[in-house]
Amino acid sequence: MKLLPLWALPALLAGTVPSQPAKAPSPSPRRVLRDAVDWLVRHQYPDGGWGSHESARVYKILCDVPGSHRAFRVATSALCVIALEESPYEPPAAVKAASRGIDYLLGAYDVKRPNGVEHYNVWSFGYTLQCFGDWLRRHPGDRRNGAIRKASAELVRKLGIYQCTDGGWGYLSLGGVPTYRPSDTSMSFTTATDLVGLARAKAAGLEVPRSMIRKALGLMERCLTPRGSFLYGYYLRYRLTHGINGPKGSACRTPACQYSMLLFGRDFSRKARLEALENLLLRFPRFQKIAVREPIPHHKWYSISGYFYLYGHAYAAWLLDTLPEKDRERFREPLFRGVMFCREPDGSFWDYPLYGYHKPYGTAFAVIALSRVVSGEKGKTR
Repeated sequence: MKLLPLWALPALLAGTVPSQPAKAPSPSPRRVLRDAVDWLVRHQYPDGGWGSHESARVYKILCDVPGSHRAFRVATSALCVIALEESPYEPPAAVKAASRGIDYLLGAYDVKRPNGVEHYNVWSFGYTLQCFGDWLRRHPGDRRNGAIRKASAELVRKLGIYQCTDGGWGYLSLGGVPTYRPSDTSMSFTTATDLVGLARAKAAGLEVPRSMIRKALGLMERCLTPRGSFLYGYYLRYRLTHGINGPKGSACRTPACQYSMLLFGRDFSRKARLEALENLLLRFPRFQKIAVREPIPHHKWYSISGYFYLYGHAYAAWLLDTLPEKDRERFREPLFRGVMFCREPDGSFWDYPLYGYHKPYGTAFAVIALSRVVSGEKGKTR
């Protein structure tokens, strides 16, 4: 029997119990996707990019000027173009916004690091490469393709410069000596992101050095633990029981790591891929959610950080692309529920406060995931 609230007692004694207000129906995945795409279109800056250094908060993660902020803005903008291109909802305004985003990236892709500690530009290189590679394949007749190929070749060269001595890519050199080539450890998921970008560039016909791929894949193999999870960074290779390295702590990163390696021929079984998706979407989502929007990174159980969350769901969506339709159908609903945890009333999404970049990048990740949720519906919606 459901207990009535105290405020209903007078009405109960009078014989007129007020009815409870009906819950508003949840929006459909297609409606949520449309709102997110429209939000991205509305919040594109006049120069074609997304995101800003501006913030009302005092406490923020380390981000020097100008290089680190440029890196965040370029990476965010590339993600927004990727999302708009992958969305089955393509109004003319979104098509135009994506094209304007390409113009912005062509002028801004060559990001410099501000010092020897911060090299967030490896994120911008990876996402811009992915964006350019996808654009070249989808728009073979674009008049800008020559410039896009030239920029992509430079990005491949830059990734070669920033490849750590252990084989992958990291975004900070907190414990190493600040050097021209980063001397500190690689991060598994940063390496995964850059590998996806390199795979997209290679699929578009661009030359990617074999030695670069071989070293990066070697790093990923060394980060793979016996439990199927991935080390956060190679520096934790002697701490396999550290929470962030186990299945719960790695749940948002494992899909990205598997997906990047699959693109280069590493054979993960269907069972291993299903386990990665189940860990994120069915078994351990509560541990991922507890860290969402927490301003201090790695402050929650298993050292999970909020910025893992939507990243993990976007790569889970890409990992779904590698599985049979019956598996994709099984995970669409939990993927939708997971993404909706970060939805704002204005149609945007965010998981971690990051200056003025979090809503654009979060919404882009959400659009990528939502595009797989509604993939069973045929045709483009304009």
